[in-house]
Amino acid sequence: MEHEEDNDASESEETEAMKPLGMHFEPSQYNKKIKLSTRCHIFETLKTLDKLEHPLTSSERDWFENHPQFKHIFHMPREPNHKLMGMWMLLLRTAKIEKKKEAWFVVNGVPIRYGLREHALMSGLDCRCYPLDYKEAGGTVFRRKYFLRKKKITLEDVRRHLLVMQPDRTRDRLKMAVLYFLGSIIAGYTKDSGRDAMGIDDFVVSAVNDLGFCVSFPWGRLSFENMLEEISHTMSHFNGVVVKENALWPVPGFCIPLEFLLFEAVPILANTYVDQIPEADASCPRMCRRKFKRTGQKGFPLKNIGDTLGTTTAIASVIPHNDEEIPLLDLIMEEAEEEDTHDVVVANWMWRLRRGLPVLLEEMYTADVATRSGQNDANEEIVANEQPREDTVELVDLLRTMKQDMKTQFDNISAKIDGLEKRIEPLEVYVKEQEKPKAPVADEQPSTSQEGGRGTKRKRSKK
Repeated sequence: MEHEEDNDASESEETEAMKPLGMHFEPSQYNKKIKLSTRCHIFETLKTLDKLEHPLTSSERDWFENHPQFKHIFHMPREPNHKLMGMWMLLLRTAKIEKKKEAWFVVNGVPIRYGLREHALMSGLDCRCYPLDYKEAGGTVFRRKYFLRKKKITLEDVRRHLLVMQPDRTRDRLKMAVLYFLGSIIAGYTKDSGRDAMGIDDFVVSAVNDLGFCVSFPWGRLSFENMLEEISHTMSHFNGVVVKENALWPVPGFCIPLEFLLFEAVPILANTYVDQIPEADASCPRMCRRKFKRTGQKGFPLKNIGDTLGTTTAIASVIPHNDEEIPLLDLIMEEAEEEDTHDVVVANWMWRLRRGLPVLLEEMYTADVATRSGQNDANEEIVANEQPREDTVELVDLLRTMKQDMKTQFDNISAKIDGLEKRIEPLEVYVKEQEKPKAPVADEQPSTSQEGGRGTKRKRSKK
């Protein structure tokens, strides 16, 4: 697949790598905050296994601690809180691509890949191809024995059984512990407790019936595909707009690789927020050799991460590995990955990256930086001060002339009204004088004509 993409890309112009790219969110959404809640309960799960009423036997504990994949989770620093704001910053910058087996995020104009290789490099979980007929592995004996014919087995159901079980020759308690481990760390779900809790995947419940299968199965590939599905679900749910800020959004599945990805890709963030663990085994994956710095807070505020990110473009699109990590990758990755849907934009990015050429999307860089540096106001001022088009100038002049004419006419009307008021004033005085009652004149007799007039009026009134 990589060879085909390389040929396709080499035949195209280098500028194709910079063609417009669709994004799920506009830059106006990049500062929106939300509360992410993980369903990857590493701290709580390991604490539960340590504090069972009947402690794990040495053979039960050895099964976990010598497991080629799960042992790394026991090597990790036990942090009670996940640091998920870096993940949220990535999710807000998710690119729309054709590929189905990887996600890309564009930070400060630089695309960052989250693929199976990145997942393996961070986690150390087996990411090879699924075995044939793997969904038929295990069986139903264990399920029927402890959960009867229950259609939905929740994580709380498993926990209740585990807390009261004792070691046994059938290794049923170990199977219950493995089921609890898988359901709460590797294959967690959106809601894992309460009335609306989702059931643990039937495949996982069947798998624990065969502990040998649980050792060799590629849990890394399964957990990676679950995370890709969750990214797709998140994009669909928000549909480009974070309507309700500070809402609680659950993140199921094994999210540690995606939690570290931004800090691995951006050196300035790694230097600020991540510490190396010197005593960690060099053969371990990166999640065992890294830990987030303690700040006295549960997480890192989104604004703090954005301020630290600043205007840097020193960002790795594909996380490089060192020589010490090659044996691990050879052990848990296939030599050639399965074919994926072709995407011309991603193909051209990879073509440039293989040749040591940078990939920087200038417009997206400007927009991303502007959301954190206050350049939006400056950009609006620049637009307002740009030279307007000629037809716009003519329209403005016309409106200005009409405004002046209307003012002149209004002034004339006002002057006429003032003159009219002055002319009306003496008339009002005269009318008021006429309305005053007059006193009668003594010994004055009405004239005959007046009497006749009155008589005439009387006669008319009688009719």
